[in-house]
Amino acid sequence: MADFIIRPWRAEDLPRLEKLWMDAFGDDADYIGKFRANFMNPDGCLVAEADGMAVSAMYILDGPILFPPDGTSLSTAYAYSLATDPAYRGRGIGSAVYRACVEKALQLVDAACVLPSEDKLYAFYEKADGSVPVSWAREALIPKADLTGPAPRGDDISAGEYYLRRKSILRGLPYAVVTTRFLAMESYHMKRFGGGYLSVDGDIAAVEMDGDTCRVVELLAPEGDWMEVLLAVAERFPAKEYLVRSPVFFPGPEHERPFMMASLGPAAKDQIPAGLWWGFALD
Repeated sequence: MADFIIRPWRAEDLPRLEKLWMDAFGDDADYIGKFRANFMNPDGCLVAEADGMAVSAMYILDGPILFPPDGTSLSTAYAYSLATDPAYRGRGIGSAVYRACVEKALQLVDAACVLPSEDKLYAFYEKADGSVPVSWAREALIPKADLTGPAPRGDDISAGEYYLRRKSILRGLPYAVVTTRFLAMESYHMKRFGGGYLSVDGDIAAVEMDGDTCRVVELLAPEGDWMEVLLAVAERFPAKEYLVRSPVFFPGPEHERPFMMASLGPAAKDQIPAGLWWGFALD
């Protein structure tokens, strides 16, 4: 018999949920509070209870809308921030919480998506529920010393302008449109830690600062030179290194890696190509 139960979160779980999050991901109370203000609702979190307390939790967010190339649209939920108390790991509790989140989500949406925080977790989610990669990315970590040559002009643009340009650039390709709440969290992170949205001769980049690393979470250069865009980013956002991510169907770093995974409902199984571009993901 299982020594835990899975249930919706309750108000009295909040201190434990905060501790689980902080211990697993290192975020502070201010960030967690902002997340709750944007996403938390009565159906937004499942917990595993053991010994009278929440020992594992995962959040169910309204995910982006997916647009396959055929012009249809698919709804998603985003299973986010699975965290299990170290003392309760190795019992299958985290896997059970994830499966419960997927089952709950697929009652309402076409695909339940998850972004593994480490490469080794792709196998974990595949084993837990048969989830498979549905989004791939070009990605590279480039030292500042490797970025040489004159930088083209980069213009700061607002989140709203970036969002509209992004939709225009990606229209007709397999991509995800994030919600305003995702953008609110992204903009909060940029305001707090540095970063912003840049336009370079019509190409665009969304940038976050993470200590000495500049994370170019999305670089869209369908016709131009992605390294030129990166040079403009480096001029505007000095850092020791640059983590760059772009779609597999646009110019970008040579290395391709799986990105978002999903458990697919019947309507989505034949419609989501493996090259789908996800973009922003609260990763």
